[in-house]
Amino acid sequence: MPASDFPWKSKTIALVGNASSVWEGTFGPQIDAADYVIRINQGAFIPLRAESTGSRTDALLMSLSGYAWDKAWMYSRARLKAKTVVAMTPRARTFFGIDLKYLIPVYPVEWHAQLHEHLGARPSTGAMAIDLLRRTVDDVNQISVYGFDFWGSPTTYTGIIKAAPHDPVAEEKFVRGAVPAGHVYQVSSPRG
Repeated sequence: MPASDFPWKSKTIALVGNASSVWEGTFGPQIDAADYVIRINQGAFIPLRAESTGSRTDALLMSLSGYAWDKAWMYSRARLKAKTVVAMTPRARTFFGIDLKYLIPVYPVEWHAQLHEHLGARPSTGAMAIDLLRRTVDDVNQISVYGFDFWGSPTTYTGIIKAAPHDPVAEEKFVRGAVPAGHVYQVSSPRG
């Protein structure tokens, strides 16, 4: 899918990450006011709270991995939550021998390689999401980010803090450089 074909190209976007600190905020109405609400991986499957996380999910950016049936199950589950599902993982990019890019929108492998080199570590789905959005919108001012505290709190769906194999410092620097100042909304300061 060409970058110009992503459905959020000219829309305001609320990208909601999976830091559990998002539950402590009051950004829900602000998130739901965006034209397009995008969540990451299991973010659409956590208990959503209108006051803190917002209640809408228009797109889900997911690492679809495993065998073909695993991918089919994950994708069908995701489609119950969001009208757009984008495969983010650079590995296991086939479904019964067909490259996923011919079936659904994907985060390009080339972009992943560039981001990996820039960060000096494997990018998280959140970093890939920022990279995808900045490349597929008319103006980066359309992007607002919530629920990113760069492993300052456990994830909403595992309840643990596990940054490895990612680099929290490099990812925070990347996100803050890619998204305009004042567009990263946090409840608490990252890493104490």
